[in-house]
Amino acid sequence: GRNSKLAQAVNAPTYETVPPVSCYYFSYWSGVPMEELQLHVGADFVIFAFPTNDNLLALFVAWPIERFAEVRRDIETAFMSVIDQVPTLAAQVRAGERVEKFYGTADLPNYFRKPYGPGWALVGDAGHHKDPFMALGIADALRDAELVAQAVHEGLVGKRPFAEALAEFEQKRNETSLPLYQENLARATFTPPPPEQRQIRQALVDNGNQADTNAFYKAVLGLAPPETFFNPENIGRILHQAAQPVVALL
Repeated sequence: GRNSKLAQAVNAPTYETVPPVSCYYFSYWSGVPMEELQLHVGADFVIFAFPTNDNLLALFVAWPIERFAEVRRDIETAFMSVIDQVPTLAAQVRAGERVEKFYGTADLPNYFRKPYGPGWALVGDAGHHKDPFMALGIADALRDAELVAQAVHEGLVGKRPFAEALAEFEQKRNETSLPLYQENLARATFTPPPPEQRQIRQALVDNGNQADTNAFYKAVLGLAPPETFFNPENIGRILHQAAQPVVALL
């Protein structure tokens, strides 16, 4: 992860570095039935609520990093004051019972690391860490592992030198990750999405087409090439179904 002993041992250099921009606290509740992920974004907070193991509800709240000292002085009050800003969610949560202590952190640096050298390679958070706002970490780790495996295979079978294959891994990782990294930083600093993306999101809600919604998030989260969703024909179709004017693509 971000505290990788290997990365420290080889002194892997970092770049595109941004200090932490937000802080998070979370805990678990019983007696709160919920089948879907809920995301609630305010001017200076975000709530993630979703069902997890043992019929529990996981609740995460994030604030700007500037509020960390204030929040940690009285975590429960700060946490519940945010939940109370979403009355329907608050009613459900207050009818349940918190069954764990609060966990939290502000140690959420944003960076890319040089991901390879003689005899070593870094994948996942060890090589590229970012704020958890868009939940990019797991998908990035799986992608990196696949790219490294391909590079190592090419080196082992003599297709090309290890350094050349691993340099391509770094290039592909960065080309895929950098746009989402920048977008994630914007979201984590509570910068509103561009009007075009807000319109597309609203059209997805209005249409209620789960397949389109899934395709949107796959493209946004790097699980599918962006052009598979963000192409003129597809966007035009979705906006037409929602009876919204067609917008220019990002």
